[in-house]
Amino acid sequence: TGARYFMIKSWNHDNVQTAQREGVWATQPHNEELLANAFGTCRHVILVFSVNKSTCFQGYARMQSAPGEAPTPSWTKNLLWPTSGPFYIRWITIADVRFSRVGHLKNSMNEGQAVLVGRDGQEIEEECGRLLCESIDDVGAMMKAEDQQLF
Repeated sequence: TGARYFMIKSWNHDNVQTAQREGVWATQPHNEELLANAFGTCRHVILVFSVNKSTCFQGYARMQSAPGEAPTPSWTKNLLWPTSGPFYIRWITIADVRFSRVGHLKNSMNEGQAVLVGRDGQEIEEECGRLLCESIDDVGAMMKAEDQQLF
């Protein structure tokens, strides 16, 4: 397949911001096989990030390596639980997108619920994932345009 999309949940903004700087992520151990399989069988594995209780998506990234091929992310040293093997990611768009903006998108791979509903590692149906990423891109472009108007 061309692309597979997954929701990545984080406990806090710091971990996501560190991942944005370092380009490395690790997930819960039970997601490792799922992501490794996706990485090995399709061209693009897209990870859409959401911090718990933020009511937003924070952006999306593409997996650049299989789990276990990257150095351990600095933020994992404070965790009290195990993680998957770390893997490289490349951020495509970083933008806070409110759930209210994408709540109309339904994920058929999660009983047709709104795309914002899902646990860490939840797969998102391809068309829904593509539309979600387009919404994130739209917000990112608006933010860039607003930033340029400030100067």
